[in-house]
Amino acid sequence: MKGIIIGGGIAGLSCAIALEKLGIDIEVFEAIAEIKPVGAGIWMASNAMQVFGHLGFADAIIREGVELQSVAVTDRKLKPIQVMPMQPIKTRFKYGITAIHRARLHQVLIGQLKSAESLHLGKRLLRIEDDGKTVTAHFADGSSASGDFLIGADGIHSVVREQIFPKQSQYKYSGQTCWRGVVDFELRDSLTNATYEAWGGKVRLGVSSIGHGQTYWFAVKKTAANGEDNPSTLKAELAKDFSNFASPLPEILEATPIENIVRNDIGNMSPLQKWNKGRVCLIGDAAHSMTPNMGQGGGQAVEDAYVLAKFFKKLDRQDPERAFILFQAARMKKVSSIIRMSEMIGKVAHWTWAEGLRNFFMRMLPKNNSNKLLYKIFDLDAD
Repeated sequence: MKGIIIGGGIAGLSCAIALEKLGIDIEVFEAIAEIKPVGAGIWMASNAMQVFGHLGFADAIIREGVELQSVAVTDRKLKPIQVMPMQPIKTRFKYGITAIHRARLHQVLIGQLKSAESLHLGKRLLRIEDDGKTVTAHFADGSSASGDFLIGADGIHSVVREQIFPKQSQYKYSGQTCWRGVVDFELRDSLTNATYEAWGGKVRLGVSSIGHGQTYWFAVKKTAANGEDNPSTLKAELAKDFSNFASPLPEILEATPIENIVRNDIGNMSPLQKWNKGRVCLIGDAAHSMTPNMGQGGGQAVEDAYVLAKFFKKLDRQDPERAFILFQAARMKKVSSIIRMSEMIGKVAHWTWAEGLRNFFMRMLPKNNSNKLLYKIFDLDAD
């Protein structure tokens, strides 16, 4: 059996690795022509790390990043609102959360493929054909590839999704824009092996170490969609927005080279009722994009790979269409719940009319409540 995966990001590579472990021949096609060591950081949550553990390379991910000891939501002065220690998570699931540079994560995943030749770059998808037995992908360079099934792992603006479900899902802007950066900056003391997200009403700012002497940060504020930055004034504008945040947060922004700062609007696609059609199936953001407020976009994509491979194995690799149907049935409830929670957290984080009251009640919440929620999210069997 042979499969085609469109998209060489976290979702596509994780799926390729999981299916290759079952003896399925996989080819991955990625639109970008060159993989460059750029990008921002990402948190690989416990559910993703458990999958990497099953696939045999979780330790490689940890070595390239930082295994977090706690995750904290604070006010702008870094006074804790909620702190979630990772030891109970590690005790229960073996793995906690690892913060890592996306480029290093990408390289680890590529290194787990059976052959470097199974990843094809510069392959922009134009259209797909499914005749009921074979799926063929046609690319902009005039080439094509055929397989027994095709998986669309090509992100929030998926070409595969538009091919099989045209106009059925529309992009929704959350009203918030995010700036992300990576800087050579050593976090100290309580920040060393932790991630802090400081809420300041109209704005919020998160930081964590990602290994190799680097710090990853993200800054979020409410603004109009599709805005553009002026490179000559951007850092001054960010400095003004976060001037009343506690040290070392403003210093981290100031130390970041302007070329290391990227801007993205925060949004997601309206939910799809189906993720598959015939021998074609969507996974990751192509199927169920979510806002980044719970740090679960990558985690749920990796979990997709694990669950889909589980059903291919259960069906002895004989029935891709059936595997796709069972996969969606297993994943839909959990993913939909996380999408809703992530949207809600994004709204609550930017309350200005009841900021103090929100912080007070969040501090009063029993830690057991937070742990129960995390256990539900991180439990691979909960899907």
